Amino acid sequence: MSEALNLAEIFKAKSQQQAKIIEQEVESVTTQLNSFMKAKLKESEAIIKQGMQSLDTSNEQLLTTLAKHQTDMSTDLDTYMSNVQAHTVKHLNLFAKDLEKTIEAYTQYIAELIEQREDRIAEVIKSEMKKWLIAASFGALGMLIMGLILGALLVNKYSKPIYINQEIQPQPQIQQPIDYGRR
Repeated sequence: MSEALNLAEIFKAKSQQQAKIIEQEVESVTTQLNSFMKAKLKESEAIIKQGMQSLDTSNEQLLTTLAKHQTDMSTDLDTYMSNVQAHTVKHLNLFAKDLEKTIEAYTQYIAELIEQREDRIAEVIKSEMKKWLIAASFGALGMLIMGLILGALLVNKYSKPIYINQEIQPQPQIQQPIDYGRR
């Protein structure tokens, strides 16, 4: 059971480590995005100030510059999201592999425990069966001996010769002939 707890602790530590790594990468990418956005916002502010200061700049140039700036921001945001997704997927895949290995190790450990317990149960049953077999054999032998003794006693008691007293024998009856003329 302590191995299972050790595996759980290792799994917990790896999970926390993976979470910290993902959190650090997200923070790093978020910081980069924040600084990029600030720079772009400053550029936007400078562009707007410049546009307001020089009214001779055409409205089309201002719109083109702002559209380009918006496209750049959209592209950077898409890149940021792709990077975060890629890092997250990568770390989640590693986490899934670690989880799979941990579950596999735990399953192997449980299978070994079950096998050990089955072996112990088989040994106990075998030793108990030997004891019962010996006891049953002695019991059967004892019953056989007691049966033989009881049988011998009964035969001895009831097999005494019977003497018939011939003096008291009844007289044989003679059958009278049947007279068929009388009815």
